[in-house]
Amino acid sequence: MRARFQNLRRYLPAVLVSLAAIGTPLLSAFEPVRGDEAAAIFPPGWSHADVVLATAEADLAFIRFGAVSNIGIVRIVDDSSLAALRQAGALILLPPGALGGCLLPRAIQTPFDANASSIGIST
Repeated sequence: MRARFQNLRRYLPAVLVSLAAIGTPLLSAFEPVRGDEAAAIFPPGWSHADVVLATAEADLAFIRFGAVSNIGIVRIVDDSSLAALRQAGALILLPPGALGGCLLPRAIQTPFDANASSIGIST
């Protein structure tokens, strides 16, 4: 029993550092959305078109796509905008720079860029 406790103590610092490394960025998920933009995370599997349609359903302006197809960066008008996005299907609303900017694509992509690349036009 004592040997088992010694093994656990040996790995405790590594476990604590790992938890801190994972947990610290997740704290930004609890950061309230401030400013005029928000990253709206919709259900997995949603396409770019689904995200744009949901943004239009919420009567908000779409700015650009996020890092994956179910994330859209939208213009926030007031507090009712967040409720409208949730009603349109958004699961999570975060500041666009949350999680170290992981919600944003490497190169900013606009709806025109996505449509142009799908039909073979380079931008």
